[in-house]
Amino acid sequence: MKSLRFALLILAPITSFAIIKGDGFEMLSPEESRMLEVGLESSELPSLCPRAKEFAEKARWDHAPISQKLDFVLVDKKRRMLHVMRHGQVLATYAVALGGNPQGHKKNEGDQRTPEGRYFFDLKKAKSEYHLGLRINYPNARDLAEAKKNGIKNPGDSILIHGLPNSWVKRKVIRHPRDWTKGCMAVRNYEIEEIYANMELGGMIEICP
Repeated sequence: MKSLRFALLILAPITSFAIIKGDGFEMLSPEESRMLEVGLESSELPSLCPRAKEFAEKARWDHAPISQKLDFVLVDKKRRMLHVMRHGQVLATYAVALGGNPQGHKKNEGDQRTPEGRYFFDLKKAKSEYHLGLRINYPNARDLAEAKKNGIKNPGDSILIHGLPNSWVKRKVIRHPRDWTKGCMAVRNYEIEEIYANMELGGMIEICP
C-alpha cells in the first residue's frame, strides 16, 4: 500500500501530507518522510537516467512561465541540465551548477559532490542565504548504510536546489552556471522561484551521473 501511494504521488501529486511549518520553512513530518522513503525504495518505477540524452535534445530553454504544479525534477549532472516535469513532460529546463567535485555520488561531508539517485523533497526554505531552497532527503537509509559499511561517520546532509547567494560579495566571486556549490544544485533566482512555487513537498527528484 505504501509503494502504491508513492506511485500515485508521482502520477498525480497529493497534498494530504502532514506538514510542519515554522519561521521561514515547511517540512514533511518524520512519519511522512519515512513512509515516502520506504515507498521509493520498494517501488519499481523505471529510472529516467537512461533517457537523459533524449531529454537534453528536447530541452525547454525557452518556455512560458510555469503555471502548473510540478511532480518531478530530473538533474543531468553530465550536461549540467535541470528539467522540471509534470506527468512525464518537461515544462522547463535550466542550467544548473553543482559541487566543486561533481564526479560520482556523494559519500562524505566536505567532498563537494552532488548525490546521485532518486530522492524526494522534504523541506522548503523561504529564508535561505541562497534566496530560496528545496532540500532533498539525502542521506537516506541506503546512503547511511553504505557510509557505515565503508567506515564513514558523516556522509553529509542539507543538499538542496537553491538560488544564488544573497551576499553580493559571494555573487561577485562565483561564475554561475560554472560549478560553485559545496554539493547542492544551484539555479538562477527567478528559476528557483518557479520551482519553489510549483513543487510540493514529497515531489520526486532523480539525479543522474
